[in-house]
Amino acid sequence: MRKLLMPLIAALLVSCLTAYGVWTGERPRAHYLSDLRASLASDVGTAGSAGNLLAIRPALYPSDYRDPDLLRMKLAAALDQARARGLLNEKTVVALPDHIGTWLLLRDEKHHLYQARSLAEAGRLLTLSHPTLLGRLFLQGQDLEEALLRAKARRAARDYQKLFSGLASQYRVTILAGSILLPSPYLRDGKLRSGHGALYNVALAFSPDGLLLGEPFSQPWPQSARGESRQSLQTASGLVTITRSWSQGYPLNRVTLNDGPASASQALFLRGRLWPLHNSPAGSELTPAAAPQASEAPGSHLLNAWLSAR
Repeated sequence: MRKLLMPLIAALLVSCLTAYGVWTGERPRAHYLSDLRASLASDVGTAGSAGNLLAIRPALYPSDYRDPDLLRMKLAAALDQARARGLLNEKTVVALPDHIGTWLLLRDEKHHLYQARSLAEAGRLLTLSHPTLLGRLFLQGQDLEEALLRAKARRAARDYQKLFSGLASQYRVTILAGSILLPSPYLRDGKLRSGHGALYNVALAFSPDGLLLGEPFSQPWPQSARGESRQSLQTASGLVTITRSWSQGYPLNRVTLNDGPASASQALFLRGRLWPLHNSPAGSELTPAAAPQASEAPGSHLLNAWLSAR
């Protein structure tokens, strides 16, 4: 009897492990339902040849990050609306909010994760579908969010650069591509890469030909709720200054474009519903529901400001 039971138990164990391995790799296709609407919430100044600052406050949800092409579709819908209104040219600087790239870590997850109300709520599903996360959680003392972020950092860095470089070259505009959290980020051969050390909030900018513009901005993470950081970048339209702060209870960017005496400034933050970030300042949000809005319209908001001619 024992000789019969041992092969049977072994076969059953192999079958279970095989089924589990197949299940962890399954990512069934699901219908993508998202609000692709975008509206012009503010248009300041008079159109001219001096250029303009176009800030996009996109309405983003976890399902928008299931595939980088879906996120691209959401942002392209906003840029298409801007182009239809004559707001895009080679002197346009398009600014996006910080941490727009961080949730690229949600790529290729199971459908139920995108319906969760928090990452913690989906924790059991994540650990079951990513067995290697267990080693990071228990052997390296990381929480679930950090373990997932580090596990997907290399691909997220590639997706982030490919997405925003492609949008800049397609629409022939300068893009300030928000930011992404990565471990020890660095550039090699013009490509953004991740390492294995401390987390940093890193931001890239792209010229209208899709190439990197200026030096990457990076700051250690977590960021102080009271602290403020400043980045300066020279573009074809003038000097861009980005001031980053969490003092409002959410990540807020103040982007200013200066061209001699002319200047344009906009405040940027994410809309929609994205989960709080790993080690974000206590009591803060990523997509604040109570933040002053430029419009009551649903979907993404476009805020445009024209530089006056000299």
